[in-house]
Amino acid sequence: MPRTVFFIICLFYLPSVFAKQSIIFINPGYENTNVTGPFWFEVSQLMRDAAKDFDLDLTIHYANRNHIEMKSLVAKAIEAKPDMLILVDEKSVLTQQLLSLNSTSTPIYFLLNRPSELELKRLIDHGIKIAGSVEPDNKQAGQLLADKLIEKAQYAANFLAINGDYTTHAALDREEGLEQSVQTHENANITAKTVANWSATQAYRLSLGYFSHQSNMNIVWAANDAMALGAITALDELNKRKDVLVGAINWPLRAVSEKIDVTIGGHVTLGAFALVNIYDLLNKHETAPMHHEVAIFSQHNEQTLKLVEQIHSDNLAINFRVFSKSNENPLPFSVESLLLEATKSAL
Repeated sequence: MPRTVFFIICLFYLPSVFAKQSIIFINPGYENTNVTGPFWFEVSQLMRDAAKDFDLDLTIHYANRNHIEMKSLVAKAIEAKPDMLILVDEKSVLTQQLLSLNSTSTPIYFLLNRPSELELKRLIDHGIKIAGSVEPDNKQAGQLLADKLIEKAQYAANFLAINGDYTTHAALDREEGLEQSVQTHENANITAKTVANWSATQAYRLSLGYFSHQSNMNIVWAANDAMALGAITALDELNKRKDVLVGAINWPLRAVSEKIDVTIGGHVTLGAFALVNIYDLLNKHETAPMHHEVAIFSQHNEQTLKLVEQIHSDNLAINFRVFSKSNENPLPFSVESLLLEATKSAL
């Protein structure tokens, strides 16, 4: 048989050698910024950058904060049989869906919100392939934000706490971090708690009501930047903005950051870290399921502002391969390492 013909036949019988590894990510948010802020848009942008570095075929579908749509997208993704499916298990909705399946050969990787240990065991016992997960230390986030606000207040710190929801692990852990901070400061107190579903509009309405009737609250602790902006709009209307500190979790763009007194973030980068881990798993640089809880949060500063601007301008020059275990000495995945790589690439 001529060598050319033999080679062509091999191409047909060995497609996996040449095909890119396929990843599907079901993003629970919106493709663009909206009343809940640009967080999920930024997560996707960083993941696309990482996918390019690893030559991964990444497809992103958006559920637009609709759990019914998200379940439909997950069902279609499982039918497509990608090499890896990335899910965000908000409110344990997807855990219940996966438990209802007869079987699936598609490995699942959880991002930012993962099932509890008991739920993970149930999924594994049901035959679901759990490849791993990465989530931020949300208690650290809630506590760090509260600590910075109390430090800035100097005297009495009376909080209005605006959380995102009542049920996700992220929201509950952030609130627990806030409570831990308040317990360690004699001058701090949580005057009121509420939930605004991560929405600026809802946070505005709630803040308008609270600050119309409460005179002693001088701090707003918001679980994301969109809700902080809603609270600021209400305070402006009531002519109370100068008397109230406002803090938020997330790294916003400069125009928003300048309106908020304290912002902390870093978890927006964890989608890219998920792809680093997935690349290592698919290419046997790591074999066991990897579950990471990362203390990624830090206060927004000039360097992180520039990083967020690069994300939005699609001009991020970080080489995410430096974090892979395919390297003899991979860099630890941290805000410091990301900023260092971004600075190197800009030179």
